[in-house]
Amino acid sequence: MITRRLARPLSQSSSSAWVCPACIGSPFAPRQAAASILPQTRRQQPQQRRSIHHVPPLTYDATFQQDGIPNFISKYGYKIAWTEYQALMVQKLNELTAGEPYEHSLTKDLAIQFARDPMSASLFNHASMAHNNHYFFSTLSTHPSKLDNHPSLKQSLISTFGSIETLQMTMLDTASAMFGPGFVWLIWARDLDIVGTRRGGWRILTTYLAGTPYVEAGYRQQGIDTNTNNASSQSAYRGPISNNVGYMGQYTKANMDKAKLPPGGTNAQPVLCVNTWEHVWLRDYGISGKRAFLSDWWDTVDWGAVEQIAPKESKGPAQFIRY
Repeated sequence: MITRRLARPLSQSSSSAWVCPACIGSPFAPRQAAASILPQTRRQQPQQRRSIHHVPPLTYDATFQQDGIPNFISKYGYKIAWTEYQALMVQKLNELTAGEPYEHSLTKDLAIQFARDPMSASLFNHASMAHNNHYFFSTLSTHPSKLDNHPSLKQSLISTFGSIETLQMTMLDTASAMFGPGFVWLIWARDLDIVGTRRGGWRILTTYLAGTPYVEAGYRQQGIDTNTNNASSQSAYRGPISNNVGYMGQYTKANMDKAKLPPGGTNAQPVLCVNTWEHVWLRDYGISGKRAFLSDWWDTVDWGAVEQIAPKESKGPAQFIRY
């Protein structure tokens, strides 16, 4: 059990708003998507401020507001981390996109579109953070379905990580070791074109601050943690050049072409994430409670929601390439 010291209720946020964030085809995908449009100079005139984006409804929002997330976050912690914080992201996003051709775009599309535009850093940050935060809360429920109830997904995860305990330890240890706020993701990476392995696999990905897990955003993906990786360790992992012809080897034509992609250059489908920003856990768990927060989060994940988000091929039997 978590011992919570609840402060006085926070004032009700006056903001509302947002449409979005999950991937197209996910169970909580928005109803409308706009075409991607090249960035233009944004104008910030008061008459342009309209509420195009809205805070997306969560399935258990009413219960969370009244009672909090059972055995995880209090109602006041939920109010900070979701109700008020998400409204703030959306309010700012509406201001940044008001009157522009891309004002109806999904937050995911905005994050990808403006990821490499240094003049649009604020737009990227608010769109990406709104998207990521929604992903985090969308897999929580009042009565979470256990992973044992979803054998296909469970077996698929075991085939990559060896055991569910290894997956849990990897995600929680990675999140606990992050020196700074961000997200730790479980993603399905498609088209891992390596002989002897199936076409796709589960991966753990770390993004700092409002970094996005989508490879299309290029270097704003922030997939490498410089606190846990260095040049010598990565060189040792890659090894010396041993083969530059045929198919096998990282320096062959096929793999050199893949190296031209941004970091993690596969078609990545996020299915689960944990939010490590301090405002999410500090209210209920205290300054030294990050690890307890992470452990409670794992026990609160609704694997039924995760299975709905996971792509169909990730739950099938392993596929092997034949030559």
